[in-house]
Amino acid sequence: MPSGDEADRLCLGAGTPVIVVVRTALAAGGRAVEVNEMVLDSAAYVLTYDVEA
Repeated sequence: MPSGDEADRLCLGAGTPVIVVVRTALAAGGRAVEVNEMVLDSAAYVLTYDVEA
């Protein structure tokens, strides 16, 4: 569930959950070079990922 600040910023109604996506990009040696954290209104998004192993 969102924090009060997240609910306010996203204009969420009471009881609306959020999705938190944290993505870390790594350099060739394994060092983290970027971290991206997204908080999304769960009623507004469908997430689809294609990941090659």
